[in-house]
Amino acid sequence: MIYSRLLYTEHEHPHDEHGEGAYTIFSTQQTMDGNSTPLSAVSLQKFAVLWEGRPDTRVIDLIEKGIIKGVLAPVKLLHASEGTLFIAYDSMLDDRHYEGFVNAWADIAPGALYDCWTAIFIVDLKVTNRVESCRLFRNYAPEILENNVLGITEFTSDMFLFWDEWDPENIFGSEPQEEPQEEPQEEPQEGSEGRYDFDSFDDDIKF
Repeated sequence: MIYSRLLYTEHEHPHDEHGEGAYTIFSTQQTMDGNSTPLSAVSLQKFAVLWEGRPDTRVIDLIEKGIIKGVLAPVKLLHASEGTLFIAYDSMLDDRHYEGFVNAWADIAPGALYDCWTAIFIVDLKVTNRVESCRLFRNYAPEILENNVLGITEFTSDMFLFWDEWDPENIFGSEPQEEPQEEPQEEPQEGSEGRYDFDSFDDDIKF
């Protein structure tokens, strides 16, 4: 599903048997690291959104505002529930930039369409099933953070989406396999024709 002109949908995980736990992994180009330092190489940021029921596109609206303000970089996971926006952020965010990050999202969250949300911030290393949050966040956020590579990485040519399509085997076909060579037959030795192994005859046969 396409959610935004600024976001690429990397992966969508469905609900479990209880109808809960659905989440989406997004990626977007990132020019700054988590501490607002310009990156020296073209980079990609991946983060997750844990949904409550069906996808709430108001979260996407807030993410786009975070991109515009340049404060998305530390974000690893977002979850909106009952008027609260839970934000799991990268532990690499230092104290000097933490206050600016918190203030920015504290301004963004109340702008949820037809609502007023409050932002709660939790460092990724402390996201456990006992962290003070809502039930869905406690139950599913730890596993999402553990099982997915989230954060900022340098973009390389290996990330080209269509490598499989342009695999040489798909273009030129597989290389012909060599047929197994037959082992040469042993030539009968000279003078061996007509020789028989009389010991192989059954002794019970009477001549």
